[in-house]
Amino acid sequence: MASLSIMRVLRFMLGPPGVPLWIVLAFDTIMLMIVLGVLLLLLPKTVLAKSKLVRVARNRLTRWLGRIVELSMQGPLVAGTVWLGKKLGKGRLSSVPKAPHGISVKADSMYEVTVKISPTKGWNLFHEEDFVVAFARDGTDVWAERSFSRMEDCEDLSGSLKKGDRFKMVIPGLPACTRIKFRACAVSYWGRGPWGKEATASTMAKPSADLGFTGPLGPAWEKTGSDKNEYTWLQTRNEVHIRIPIGKDIRGKDVKFKALPHRIQVDLAVGESLQLLHGQLAHRINSDDATWYIDESKDHGRYIQVTVFKLEALERWTRVFEGDEHPEVDPRLIQWFVDPLNPGTLGDLDE
Repeated sequence: MASLSIMRVLRFMLGPPGVPLWIVLAFDTIMLMIVLGVLLLLLPKTVLAKSKLVRVARNRLTRWLGRIVELSMQGPLVAGTVWLGKKLGKGRLSSVPKAPHGISVKADSMYEVTVKISPTKGWNLFHEEDFVVAFARDGTDVWAERSFSRMEDCEDLSGSLKKGDRFKMVIPGLPACTRIKFRACAVSYWGRGPWGKEATASTMAKPSADLGFTGPLGPAWEKTGSDKNEYTWLQTRNEVHIRIPIGKDIRGKDVKFKALPHRIQVDLAVGESLQLLHGQLAHRINSDDATWYIDESKDHGRYIQVTVFKLEALERWTRVFEGDEHPEVDPRLIQWFVDPLNPGTLGDLDE
């Protein structure tokens, strides 16, 4: 009986009479690969943990199969079926939307913030969804909302091979120099999905007449004898100046200054040494050229002035220090003066 069973298996593997041998061998090879692939996918974790070679083979097989499915979903037959289903179903074939699994925000100007959303994609090829973005001042729960059509108002950032993985939209009309939190949800024919995680961003500020702005000082400001807890900064085509207000009792010996290519540190040594202004620079500088001195004027009173030189002339600095606590100014409002009588020059830059 055993020999008879073996003969039947061999006859089956050799195929029907008259079939060329190369076809039989190709068929048997394909069947063997399918069986081995199924067995490899069904192996328990205990077996995978014992052999690195088996784990690598299974991971490669999984990626290969995933790639085949991904490419097949982009074929003309599937694409045509999906288009027809969406056209005839008019959204009824969509699923209940899920919360986006990712959101990032970035200020573009004084009044605009770019929001990028990564929707949670499911198995339903006929699913269609739009988005709602809500925003509120950080620290409050008074939310405003804007609706965005995925096809008309959003830019698909995911590329041609993975459409629908990431979308970009712009929120206009926001208050300037304000910390704002954002959240998003998806909307389909069956209603809204849950809100995703929140993300925050600060809109840009309007630069001062000197093309700068203000920022917070460290805890040592209370020892300066001044009632101001902010520094001011301004810029020219070649230089950036930082002014730290101080009282009449502060002397040069009370100030400790250190400049690095990416960092500036100003300490006040009145009793114990305290941080007056520490920060990571938003732009690289030549630390050897950085200077400081104490000055006084009618408009600003007494102050420590720190001067650094730009590595690139005409570069528009939007902030001096990195960090959300240091406001960023709108670069579109930073314009260098051009002498109207000599438009081929850049004013005092050529002097």
